[in-house]
Amino acid sequence: MNIAVQVKSRFIVLLLKDRLDAFGSNALQKALDEHLTDQVLCCILDLTDVSYISSAGIRVLLATGKKLGARKGALSLVGLQPYCRDVIEMTGFADAFPIFADLPQAEAYCENRIRTGGATEGLDPTETLQLDHGSALIAPGAEKPGAAEVLGDIKDVLYARVSQESLFSKRFFETEYSIGLGGLGNRLEDFFTLMGEMITIGGTMVWLPTDGHDTPDFLIPKTEAGHVMIRTGYNVALSGGFNEYVLYKSARPEGTTISELYRDLFGMARKRRPDFKGVLGLAIRAQMATVLGSGITKSPVTRLAPANGETITHADNIKEWFDCDTQPRHRNVTALICGIGADLGGDLSGFDQAELNKVFYLHPANVGNKTELLHNHAVVFDPLPAPDRPVDFDGEIRRVVTDGNYVDMRHLLDSSALTEALVGVIYIQEFRPDSHGEPFHIGTSLNASASKNLNYYRQK
Repeated sequence: MNIAVQVKSRFIVLLLKDRLDAFGSNALQKALDEHLTDQVLCCILDLTDVSYISSAGIRVLLATGKKLGARKGALSLVGLQPYCRDVIEMTGFADAFPIFADLPQAEAYCENRIRTGGATEGLDPTETLQLDHGSALIAPGAEKPGAAEVLGDIKDVLYARVSQESLFSKRFFETEYSIGLGGLGNRLEDFFTLMGEMITIGGTMVWLPTDGHDTPDFLIPKTEAGHVMIRTGYNVALSGGFNEYVLYKSARPEGTTISELYRDLFGMARKRRPDFKGVLGLAIRAQMATVLGSGITKSPVTRLAPANGETITHADNIKEWFDCDTQPRHRNVTALICGIGADLGGDLSGFDQAELNKVFYLHPANVGNKTELLHNHAVVFDPLPAPDRPVDFDGEIRRVVTDGNYVDMRHLLDSSALTEALVGVIYIQEFRPDSHGEPFHIGTSLNASASKNLNYYRQK
């Protein structure tokens, strides 16, 4: 067992390579005994290069997690390979550890855990600002550079040229915040011609099937199950951890529009953040005065493409392809929002233009929008009480997901208005391909593969 150790501020990262069997577990325990000092609150195990784990390894993980939990810290796992994931699930410990897609997500989780002193504590606000359309109470977040990770291309959606060959599969992750086009199902016929607007937030995936029923569907996995995958033809995920948290309150009783919120945050960033490059990634827990949305009504796959060769947003096609609100669909509700916005008044030349152009487009229902390009999706719930202070962000998102009554899910129009919101802000530093997407293999039974892995484990 090869183990590389990185010592951070009050947490450590162990990068493991080889088998976490009885022999490897002894080596891991020795490394933990050496580096898990009293000052360490969190530990991350990067298991990307670990292909095998047994109960001996799981025993070390459980003991370490218990020790750190007593300090209000945590043991987190990164990069679980399919066999190791299956073993942890089979032994009943999949919900014993936070599991992340990559190291930046795990490090952001640890930094927040250390800063807040545990998941139930609040954030520590350091600034109060009066903005053009409301007030902001600001708490610091992760210092790591944020990114937008992209699968597919928005142009393939707009021209309805998503094909079987361009599909991706993504696993569920606890802290994934993403938007796009997608669906759920094991077989191609379960989702391909039904794919619609989608969002992942708070460990859940919500999507609006294009089956004519206009009824969102959702899945909240109890564990980080590796067999149930999100299918997507286009997806944008926020990566790197939230750099700041903002408790925002509108200056008007009728609320601040989504456009105005972004403008307030753009202005705040220009004055305070030298790392602001013109693009923000946001996750929002909001009290909505009004919700106006749109939903694609047909899956934008090649065989359903408009006969005129134009985009699905073209004036000749939009009525057939979109259901767009002109009046509020919902009033006085709670929403979870994920999105990304570009300040068109700034210089965006520092980004990879090819990747940047895969993300943004001008929605025809957002008329007159000349100062910013926004792309937001929202899950709507019956109203829940709003936090009166900057509480733990991920914990509050999960509380809404767990306790809330799902009402709707839509592409959120910029004219929607909120009265107050808890906002996680990422100052996007780059657009890059998402390494977590796997090409969808037509005809492959994922459950059969999992069964084969478990049989192999039993033989061991």
